[in-house]
Amino acid sequence: MSTQEQPQEHATGSWLHPKNVPARVVLGLLSFTGFLTNYMLRVNLNIAIVSMTGGGNATDSNGTIIREADCRVNLSTSAFDADTTRAPSAAEFDWDNYKQGLIHGSFYWGYVLSMVPGGMLADRYGAKLIYGGSNLVCSLMAFFVPPAARWSLNALLFVRFSQGFAAGATWPAMNVMASRWIPPNERSKFVATYMGNAVGVALTFPLCGILIEAFGWEWAFHVPAFICLLWCVAWWYCVFDSPAQHPRISRQELNYLEQHVVISKRKLRVPVGEILNSTPFWAMLVANLGSMWAFMTVTTYGPTYFKMVYDINVKQNGFLSGLPNISRFTGSLFFSWLFDKLISLKHCSITSARKVANAISQLIPSILFMLMGAVGCNYKTEVIVLTAANLLGGACSSGSIVNSVDLAPNFSGSIMGFMSLASMSSGFLVPMFVGYMIEKDQSMESWATVFQITAALGFASTIIFSIFGTGKVQPWNEPRRNKEGIDNNVEEELKAVELLKDEHK
Repeated sequence: MSTQEQPQEHATGSWLHPKNVPARVVLGLLSFTGFLTNYMLRVNLNIAIVSMTGGGNATDSNGTIIREADCRVNLSTSAFDADTTRAPSAAEFDWDNYKQGLIHGSFYWGYVLSMVPGGMLADRYGAKLIYGGSNLVCSLMAFFVPPAARWSLNALLFVRFSQGFAAGATWPAMNVMASRWIPPNERSKFVATYMGNAVGVALTFPLCGILIEAFGWEWAFHVPAFICLLWCVAWWYCVFDSPAQHPRISRQELNYLEQHVVISKRKLRVPVGEILNSTPFWAMLVANLGSMWAFMTVTTYGPTYFKMVYDINVKQNGFLSGLPNISRFTGSLFFSWLFDKLISLKHCSITSARKVANAISQLIPSILFMLMGAVGCNYKTEVIVLTAANLLGGACSSGSIVNSVDLAPNFSGSIMGFMSLASMSSGFLVPMFVGYMIEKDQSMESWATVFQITAALGFASTIIFSIFGTGKVQPWNEPRRNKEGIDNNVEEELKAVELLKDEHK
């Protein structure tokens, strides 16, 4: 370690590293805000497209109205204080449901292509560069969305594809960072920072609703892009790839992390064959697919659902669509604290914690999804149902999401890349599926079928993970073996966990 990289005995206070604040806490805050800004750039289109196309009544490819909204409601007397004297803005684009599905899905075409290589690059070259660079490219490309949309549909698809390709590396890269910074008994809490994505969605919908009402839909892309650029500056100056490289970490924290965070000191070949032959890996992958399918359905089509079924304007829609997502983060905070506490006190094993958390995040929400469309024209009840489902869905941060770090700390980025390749394919499969389901019939009954199929996937993935999932480090985590045939890195990981348990006795 060079002289300038030597950590200080007592960290000095500055905006780069506030006094007495652990370096990994700063990392957690920037992880949270990083996912928040990243998802602002993903989902701003979901609310903006309602204004760009006019939204509301079902139309065919010629723009002919097929049917009126099933349940038109008037929220003008609510706390939103809607301006009922203002005429709705005319649609600037005549995209039918098929074209809108392409636009929604184009982001995730690029996303799934870069996840596996993104994880491998983060494993090899460090998560600071890969994660920060991904967000930087996303923010810069966001400024080109409005002119691209006005130029041509293909131009817009290319810009969104480019954003998705850049964003695909974010989750795998942050998993690499977690494997180098976070002890086993803090992983659920740290992975809860990934739920900054839910807060990003929750803030984006109402914020963009206000911006669109006041200045036009273009500002739904400009403002989030500028916010993300500010985040990039903080990330570059405050985050480092490992505790040993951090120039402002305290000696006490550095010693603690060196003792409790186990990672291979040499470059390892990613054991692709062993990963693909691992039953726990496939169980984790299926669980994430079920969880992300539900998340994508609510996030991508929540605003469209409330507009088509209830004909709610864009400003009010933003607030209603944001509520379920803020509850997801709240649930993530609670369940991550709960399961980390249970593991630390030895009240349950890591495997049990992951399976119970996954069941909470998918089983009960699946039951709630069955109520969508079955409560009549009652938007308040449906908002409550989606909010409760997402609250419980936040437990996924203590379940299948963090499981990739459990199975293979040395390859956490690559594992997240493989896992996300399948789960995030829901980003373009959901628009294809929903577009097909509502192309000719946008009634509440058709939307109810969408939620019922989402529930069925949740039930199935819960069963599979409950049977085949595990929280144990896998043998292929460390190819090098000692003379007893036990993986060295597995031994060290288990010793670290036992040491943590002893400290809580």
